Amino acid sequence: MKAFQNSPTSPLELSDLMILSPVVPILEKGSNVDSSENDGISTGREILKLALQQTTKKPQLLPSDYVRYLCDNNNDESQEEKNCYIGKDPVLNRQFYVVCISNDTHKILESYVPHPNLQRIYGYCDLKNDSSLLISEYFRNGTVASFLLNARRRVQLNAQRRVQIMIDTARVLHTQQPSLHISSSCVGLTSVLSTKVFATSSSIDQGDDDVSYFGILMIELLTGALQNNGSEDRKLGDFRHRYTNTGRIIEDDLDPYVRESWTFNILSQLIELALGCINEDPTKRPSAYNLVDTLTFISSRMQVVSYGFDM
Repeated sequence: MKAFQNSPTSPLELSDLMILSPVVPILEKGSNVDSSENDGISTGREILKLALQQTTKKPQLLPSDYVRYLCDNNNDESQEEKNCYIGKDPVLNRQFYVVCISNDTHKILESYVPHPNLQRIYGYCDLKNDSSLLISEYFRNGTVASFLLNARRRVQLNAQRRVQIMIDTARVLHTQQPSLHISSSCVGLTSVLSTKVFATSSSIDQGDDDVSYFGILMIELLTGALQNNGSEDRKLGDFRHRYTNTGRIIEDDLDPYVRESWTFNILSQLIELALGCINEDPTKRPSAYNLVDTLTFISSRMQVVSYGFDM
């Protein structure tokens, strides 16, 4: 591997990248840069350190030497997400996702507004093909999808937590971030299992809207099964086809881990809301504002019931 010759803030060449997937380039290792003697690394670390301290800070331009340094210190064994590269700064003792955005980069950066339930984008580094590498918040616990796929992890998502995931995701949806695609594989969980929607996830199917995707997420949390997943023990197929025609979710489809934790009234409201989101008529789907309002009310009822005061 040739020495990294770019100046600290100049764009990276595509030849400096190793493509592991169609959209995620990985910086090659082996630059052997001495961090104590490299101004780009020191500058990048200070920028990132400041971004970590200021939760409202916009993504900052990072020196390319520092982004290379992050990726040189990656621990392959910790790389759980196949579509993200994980870099690490051992001095800050923090890990970060490094993701390539191949289009609409500036649109994402300009429209990005920090939100408590939205993944933080700390910085970026430009590539010479008009793409960018985004350095963003890392989720050690992975995604909602990874929890639902694993029976031992799925039980950690109790009834109240699942509704809270719905609320937090709906709150981000209400901000109308243009780059978001709502799905269980794009909703991360922090060390305390709080919800963080991936800030760089983009919609694949442009024929549907975010509320419809949110409805699929709700059904996944209700059933404990993933949409169209054929490798798991609970195969329910395509939720739109399975439930739109019947207009109901049968009891046997519900996740047994949490089914008994919901009263009939609360469960009925959750199912009605989820089915409303995937309604074939977009005009009959609830708005993001209504989602937050309804789910917050349902959550408050759950808390009342859990304390034994039924209203």
